[in-house]
Amino acid sequence: MFFKHSALSDAPLMARAVYSACHQNTWDSDLQPQFLHVIFKNLMQHDCDFNALDSITVEEFLNQVPDQSKRKEVIDLMLTVEMLCPQISPAVSESISAWSHGLGVDHNGLALLRDLANKSITQAQHDFYRNNYYHTLDLADPNYVQLEKKYGLPAIMLTVEQSPQLLAKYDALEFCPPGSLGRLFWEFYKQRGFFFPGSMGGVNHAVAHHDWIHVLTDYDSDGIGEMEVAAFSAMTTDSPGALMAFLGVLSIFQGGLLKTIVGTAPHLGHELEVVNGPLRIADALRRGKKCAIDLVTGIDFFDYANSDVIELRNKWNITAKS
Repeated sequence: MFFKHSALSDAPLMARAVYSACHQNTWDSDLQPQFLHVIFKNLMQHDCDFNALDSITVEEFLNQVPDQSKRKEVIDLMLTVEMLCPQISPAVSESISAWSHGLGVDHNGLALLRDLANKSITQAQHDFYRNNYYHTLDLADPNYVQLEKKYGLPAIMLTVEQSPQLLAKYDALEFCPPGSLGRLFWEFYKQRGFFFPGSMGGVNHAVAHHDWIHVLTDYDSDGIGEMEVAAFSAMTTDSPGALMAFLGVLSIFQGGLLKTIVGTAPHLGHELEVVNGPLRIADALRRGKKCAIDLVTGIDFFDYANSDVIELRNKWNITAKS
């Protein structure tokens, strides 16, 4: 995820690289330079005009940035800024692929970008859902492979067969202490009319993982809230699947190109265009970077269900929203 390994001194080169790859005489969306300005200024202390930068070649960037982790982060950033767009230019997709190849970066997001640019939405859905961390969590369930064979992509995200045992586990969270993570998770679902995993109409156990993070971070379940949670989560981990989840959520809720299989109403995009939208994403990235624990991999939130949520935030350095 970008800005995790890069230093402040890398910011001018990174800004020029993103501009060179993605600004092909113009931006695909007016939001792109605004978004870039906000996150560079707030996370890298670099204030520049993303409509008037000097270009840089792949070779020049390669010579000045020997660290492979930093090279990957600039590709992450290029992909991120394109996911904001309601239309993606095939020329920009090819440009980012060329940068990735030139920097020696292998990235699952390139296929997603290419599919969206070519309006191959069904293929884009496959690329997204099978490469994000939900699918990795799904695979921990010994019954999952058969479910996916039977139901296809919906099995990655949704409860496709009832499980009374799993439903009972979630229902029992009602009896966790007031103010605990488990009790607040139960309230989060009940207040929104969500169905628990294990019941038809609900998400599955893997997807519910990210709802615990909603509770921990105090982000809502609307479009901007989903983008904030995805940004925060991706910064807490080195999981490539978390970065893919962030890219897909941006396209679903802002660009509107990628279609979700969760819910019945279509997401039309443009949900980052709220007051201080880009600043809220920058703040979520900041908070995620400060978090002291990987909240995506290797954690079972049921182990902490009876713990006071304020104590967990302090323990894990989940700082307050700005």
